[in-house]
This record gives sequence, C-alpha cells and structure tokens, in this order.
Amino acid sequence: MLTAREYHFMLQEQSLRQERKEIPEKPFLVTIVGGEHSGKSTLIETFQDRGLSTYKEPENPMMQLFVENPQKYAFENQRHKMTQLMSLEILDIRHEGATSPRFRESGVLATEVYNRYLHDKGLLTDDQYGTLHWMYEHHMVTYPTPELVGYLYAPDAEVRRRAIKRDGVVAHDPTELQPYWERLLVELEDRGIPVYRINTQDHPVGVTQEMILTQAEKMKQSTDRTRRQPAVLRFVSFGTAISCRA
Repeated sequence: MLTAREYHFMLQEQSLRQERKEIPEKPFLVTIVGGEHSGKSTLIETFQDRGLSTYKEPENPMMQLFVENPQKYAFENQRHKMTQLMSLEILDIRHEGATSPRFRESGVLATEVYNRYLHDKGLLTDDQYGTLHWMYEHHMVTYPTPELVGYLYAPDAEVRRRAIKRDGVVAHDPTELQPYWERLLVELEDRGIPVYRINTQDHPVGVTQEMILTQAEKMKQSTDRTRRQPAVLRFVSFGTAISCRA
C-alpha cells in the first residue's frame, strides 16, 4: 500500500516522463564514478585533452562546514551537493554541440553512495535520508541517465599510496565505502545501465581511456540501445522494500 506522499510522487513522475520522451536524442553519455583517488579526475582530463566534451564535478562550498562539523552540516552539505549537480545535469539536456561520446565525472549517481553512508553513520536521520533519496529517485526516473557508467577502483594499498602522495594523509579507510559502491553498481545494472569496472592500478590512464572509448563505440554501434528494464521508483521504507514501476 502506497502512502499519499508516494502516490502523489508517482503521479507527478508519470507526467514528467512524458516530457522526458520529448527530449531529443543526445550524444552518448558516459559517467565516470569511483571512490577518492580512483583516478576519475585524471581520466576526465585526458578526455578533455582529446577534445571530447567533459563535465567535471564542481566544488561544493558547503564542504568545509561539513568537515568542521559533520553532525550539524551533513544534511545541508548533501542537499546542496545534490541540488547543484541536478541543476547542472538538467541544464546539460539542452546543451548543443557536445561530442559523442561525452563524459561526466560522478554527478548525481555518486551522491547516493554518500547519502547511505552518512545515514548508516548516524549523521543523517531517517527523514533526512528519505528526503535525499526522493530527490535522487525523482532525478533518475525523470531525466536521461548515462548510456554507460565507468567505475574506477584500485586496491586498498594503492589508494592509500595515492592519498598520501596527493594529500599527505589518508582521510578514511578505503574499504569503508566499498560495500556502498557495490550496492549502487548492482542497482544501476538492475535499471538497465551498463557498468564497466576498471582497476586503475592494472591499467594506466591512457589504457583506461582507450578501454572506455572502445566500449562506448561498441555500444553506440549497437542497434539496441534500449534499457533492459523500465525506470523503477524505489520508495524508501525502512524495514520494508517498496517499489513501483512507472
């Protein structure tokens, strides 16, 4: 049984899906995700140097407040970050002249990993996480999703080495977020979004770039670029999973 809020959201989403059908075909979009020091920014820069359209993750002005007082600013930090990224991705829909493929760093996709992590750490209440999850789900079912997600990762020792080299310190245990990434990747594949996993310790940035470009080209040439599954609203219900196909 859906609550009134969930039913209202479902009706609103169905209306917005009609708008989504009217959005013209856009260049093939690849979103690059991964934990800290996985090589995302470096890879995005190589695509930019190659003359391909890229969208780097913007700075979050709330981050410093969050670092200083996580308990007080966790929700505001995540809400601001999501609103910022959602706005950019919505504006990108109408952007003309992009190359195909084009590449985005992290984006709205990655926020779900950190929202869940902060909730489990007690830094977000159930209601706060529920609000953020609604924002995430609404965006995912209303606006175009990537044709391909490239997930970059490296062994723990390599991540620590990169962290010390860049920042002089390891901010957190690299293994702590891994279960959250795995959960997100499985959910993306359930939505019909292909995920390409690449170990960046084994594959230098130039090789990683060619691997992703090759995979994107294969998919572009495929005659079937339809999603394996229709978009699904995944309602937050602590203790009970609720879903509804739109």
